[in-house]
Amino acid sequence: METPRKQNQPAPKPYAAPRLVRYGEVRALTQASTMGGNEGASMLTTQMSSDRLLKQDWVRIGTHPLGVGIYLFDYKPEFRDRHGHGRQFGVMADEVERVLPAAVTRDADGYRRVDYAMLGIRREVS
Repeated sequence: METPRKQNQPAPKPYAAPRLVRYGEVRALTQASTMGGNEGASMLTTQMSSDRLLKQDWVRIGTHPLGVGIYLFDYKPEFRDRHGHGRQFGVMADEVERVLPAAVTRDADGYRRVDYAMLGIRREVS
């Protein structure tokens, strides 16, 4: 049942499907630096340090289908040489651990790591 339009109200525009725009790789958008200093080389990695204790200045930019946040962040200065300089993209391990504990492990220092492949996220580090 259609609702009547008020007089002098223009007819609604027909629906047009949105257009998907691809802006490039996430690492280019976040200015992530190289890890290990191998300029020009890239490798596919699934395990990434994702402990909230390593990060600062995080901003939630989305939600993963599992309900965990997707963030832009910087590693704290004392962790940047090991984990990366510049703006980074990822999840928080404590959130992932609540919904998919099998995707979270701890490194030798006791910090949480997330297996991004288990979340369906492909991380390429150059």
